[in-house]
Amino acid sequence: MTVKDIYDSALRLLGEPADNGSDSDYADRAPYIVAAFCCDAAQADRDFRETHALSAQPSFSEVFLDLSAEFPLSPRFASAAAYYLAAMLIFEEDESRSDSLFAKYCDSLSAAITEIPARLGKIKNMYR
Repeated sequence: MTVKDIYDSALRLLGEPADNGSDSDYADRAPYIVAAFCCDAAQADRDFRETHALSAQPSFSEVFLDLSAEFPLSPRFASAAAYYLAAMLIFEEDESRSDSLFAKYCDSLSAAITEIPARLGKIKNMYR
């Protein structure tokens, strides 16, 4: 799965046709937005991979992910990435629709995180 696949999914969520040339602003901003999403979800993805015995997370740019690049997170996080990207692409144009898509992103990411079992560990004393 590539970043372009995530981008195309986001365009479908927005009701925009893919690759018609009218979305150049979206295409210019998408690599930065997807990179930001991947940074935010990277730890959850590492935990997901570890608990589901998947391969290690590949390294990726924290600033820019080219549309032709492989999506660096598990496919489980693809729908959350598409909702996040769609929400951020229309944030200034249609804030209420962006909020709705962002809520779906939160739900999708939460659903993925609930598939990560809890681990036993020491409790940090934060109140010294």
